[in-house]
Amino acid sequence: MFIGYLPYGAEDIFLEKLQMAGCHQIIKESEAGSNAGLMRLIDSLNEGDVLILCHSSHAGTELDFLNVLIRVGCKCAHFVSIDQDLDTLRDTTFHCAEASH
Repeated sequence: MFIGYLPYGAEDIFLEKLQMAGCHQIIKESEAGSNAGLMRLIDSLNEGDVLILCHSSHAGTELDFLNVLIRVGCKCAHFVSIDQDLDTLRDTTFHCAEASH
């Protein structure tokens, strides 16, 4: 399942990007300055799910972003950042294929 996340007060353009990315569900943060909704979302991920953010900064600080990547990976799920063209499934598969040659 593709699940999008919008930080509190995110602009409509971000919602549109998540919809265009094929998100089956979009979770909007309900409190300013919080990422509690994002953490609950990560906790609910299943193996093979894809968490999609428009930008890595929507996860919070750089440390928050790294924490998100680790937590998503521990759930055997994947992460996509639309604006940065970061896709952990594609990028990991690509690098593993390169290493095997």
